[in-house]
Amino acid sequence: MAIPELPVIAAGELPSGERWTLRAGGTGEEFGTFLETIRPDGRPDGGGMGGPPLWPDSIMNVYTGGSDTGMRRIVVRADPRVARLRVQLGDGEHLDLPPLATLPDPALAFFATLLPRTAALVSITALDSAGQDLERQDLARHEQAWQRFRRRTDRQ
Repeated sequence: MAIPELPVIAAGELPSGERWTLRAGGTGEEFGTFLETIRPDGRPDGGGMGGPPLWPDSIMNVYTGGSDTGMRRIVVRADPRVARLRVQLGDGEHLDLPPLATLPDPALAFFATLLPRTAALVSITALDSAGQDLERQDLARHEQAWQRFRRRTDRQ
């Protein structure tokens, strides 16, 4: 599904001036989720993921990324039992993310955040409404790919 065809499910603005739009839609077989950012200078930036709504044996699909000059993105679609996400950063800080939106069919909860390019990611943990861990995903591969990307783009 093309990005412009995806409906907007959440939108907002950061104190730093970036405006963001979360789009999602599709079928039970192919589902897209995309976070678009408009920087304070008007330049667009964005990224996301396609594929099944949730991978087999997982309650959340995670995308991390960014561009050569924009902020770092985290986009997650999850089973609706996920009440919040805990993101562990490389400096030891934890971010708790509430869902930005939910959809009934397929039943999904959506989470997203924008972080500084220098933020290092360690893991994402899905928590239920009682605060119990439902699933933890190690982000070491995401972080390695991000650092390779930054080494290439930061030299330019």
